[in-house]
Amino acid sequence: MTAVRRPLLCQFTMRKFLALLLSLTTLVATQVHAQKFPNLALTPPMGWNSWNKFAGNINEDLIRQTADAMATNGMRDAGYVYIVVDDCWEAMQRDKLGNIVADPKKFPSGMKALGDYLHAKGFQFGIHNCAGTKTCAGYPGGRGHEFQDALTYASWGVDFLKYDWCEHGTANSEV
Repeated sequence: MTAVRRPLLCQFTMRKFLALLLSLTTLVATQVHAQKFPNLALTPPMGWNSWNKFAGNINEDLIRQTADAMATNGMRDAGYVYIVVDDCWEAMQRDKLGNIVADPKKFPSGMKALGDYLHAKGFQFGIHNCAGTKTCAGYPGGRGHEFQDALTYASWGVDFLKYDWCEHGTANSEV
């Protein structure tokens, strides 16, 4: 009997297909385990935001009481670890150097002290600002102060920034 010979093109195509299949399998296997920052965002950011219940009627005591309640009632241990102080925490104007500052009447101990308190309770400290010149409630926004504000937030121990898009003028968020 004579052996059946496959055309050279068919043999080449099968080899090429198998090589491609092996390459894709290797690529998929490495992509599944590739993560730039290990343990980053294993869950969605879960927590509490002051705006949802209190809008602008917030102060240091309210935030501390909320943290105490969440630590006691089990919410923190269930993964609700972010406490975000939303709009209206700021003073109505920046200081003489252009730094964003907390309203001294609402937050007499300052934001660093509040952040330290939240961290000591096992929470992540979140804060709000805006990409525009003013926040949605009319407080100083971050436009033109982004780097300066980032340094300030870092010095306060802020872990999470909620950044709204109000009073942005002609700026386009898609650019």
